[in-house]
Amino acid sequence: MSHHQLEQDLAHLEHIFPQLVANSALGLGYWRQRITALETEQGSLPDGARRVTRLLSMIDQIDDAIRLP
Repeated sequence: MSHHQLEQDLAHLEHIFPQLVANSALGLGYWRQRITALETEQGSLPDGARRVTRLLSMIDQIDDAIRLP
């Protein structure tokens, strides 16, 4: 994956995540897989690891909120 493609993917995910809800048609599993796939490339951006970790944390927070009664 190119540096430019990784930047585009991270920017897209960072943009849509605030709007992501538990009932997303694609589901949290899809988004988790998509972000996890970026982990192998995160080192090609200076802040890539921080951004990938932040997105995974957001998924965890959404998942935790869904599980609360």
